[in-house]
Amino acid sequence: MSLNSNLIAEKMYHPPTVQEIKEEELSIPHMGTSALQNLKSSLLQLPTELLYQILSHLSAQDLVRASVTCRCLAEHTNNDLLWANVVNSYLPDKIYDPGPFDSFRSLYIAYHPCWFIPQKKLWFSDTEHTGNLILARYDNRRGVIEAYRVIAERRTHQFQIWEWNPDVIIQTFHPKPSLWLDDPVLLLKNHYGERQYLRGDIRMPLSLELQQIFNSLSLCSTDDRPDPDLGKQWPPEIIPSQHRVSRNPDAHGLDLERLPRRFETISQDAFRIRRSAHFRLGMPVFTAGHSETLSTFATLDPALYTPTKEKPYQGIWVGDYSAHGCEFMLFLQGHGRSDSLFDDHEVNNDGVHQQGSLNAIKLTGDPNVPRGEVTFVSHDIGPRGLVRVADEKLFRGARIVRSEGHVAGLGFRDDTFIESQLILISTDCIAHYWEAMGHISYFRRLDIDELLRT
Repeated sequence: MSLNSNLIAEKMYHPPTVQEIKEEELSIPHMGTSALQNLKSSLLQLPTELLYQILSHLSAQDLVRASVTCRCLAEHTNNDLLWANVVNSYLPDKIYDPGPFDSFRSLYIAYHPCWFIPQKKLWFSDTEHTGNLILARYDNRRGVIEAYRVIAERRTHQFQIWEWNPDVIIQTFHPKPSLWLDDPVLLLKNHYGERQYLRGDIRMPLSLELQQIFNSLSLCSTDDRPDPDLGKQWPPEIIPSQHRVSRNPDAHGLDLERLPRRFETISQDAFRIRRSAHFRLGMPVFTAGHSETLSTFATLDPALYTPTKEKPYQGIWVGDYSAHGCEFMLFLQGHGRSDSLFDDHEVNNDGVHQQGSLNAIKLTGDPNVPRGEVTFVSHDIGPRGLVRVADEKLFRGARIVRSEGHVAGLGFRDDTFIESQLILISTDCIAHYWEAMGHISYFRRLDIDELLRT
């Protein structure tokens, strides 16, 4: 059967239900069996198993496009195994049943176009100073897409003595990371049928509504391309990204110009969360001094936080920031320089390549050095940056390399970099020696996949 182009475009982003397809079939004039066979294309003459194999490589949009071309493909593309493949393509761990939904197809429709949120899983926000690091997932038992803040408990620490310099203050650091399950940042419950994604915020049914606070989601547009010279973009320029959006374009109102105008322009790399307070008995309920906040969340390319043989320190880490508590950061390791006169890397006894630069960028921050800023940088952890190999008991065998630590006053005023050293204990633990301060703090690698399984 044929449909006009407008109808096809509509169904590309609003897949037809089985009932709608049946209604369309009833509107087609009756044909004899021989006439229908003559109209079949060579594709439809393939064995069913082979046809399903071909269809299994199609995206959800392409399955819908195929379904509106004829009755036969409408029936084939409605096979729930195909839609199970589509749903699982967005999930890190496969699911084998549609949970509370009657089919995988209805499950996909329920959360279209938001499947990119659990697919990208890791998101960090531009919330003033502190930021937020959240992990998103799909809970098949409850049938919801949810995201929670990553937090870390410092737990009890002990003082350590550094034989090389006994005057330096060192405290142990064994954080207990977790998701703050009591307060979801994002919670989607079957919003199919609502075209609000193109109109504004989608209010989310969170438990904190009982406390006169609610969150709402709005999607970002690929057409939102901020001017990098203005510094109002997220993620910040220091973090590699294919797409950036405006940072908090309008904290106290909806900027309609920055919303996606068509489903195909919905960004897969950013979204916004508005946290608002209800009014009760004529009095607003304020949070953190404001009745409303708007945060822009961006994701990270997994290649940026996945360690490799050449970049073993790359990843998401948690650090001890004393009075500021635990903060999360992205460790980016650069390639070693190519120079025929020098060996630009070393391999230690564990087979770990020591080469290139190492930058630590805050995903969450504090009032002194906020999120999105570098917290330390080592320009070369290879031979050029080597200070010594520790032989004292506390750090025996660890490489110690030159680095610079970022410090600032409140409000990120008078920021500067001061000399420091990195103590490369292992690829999962690094100590940072602030020379002028006489203090050593620790960083430990964060396992985000383990957190998502909690």
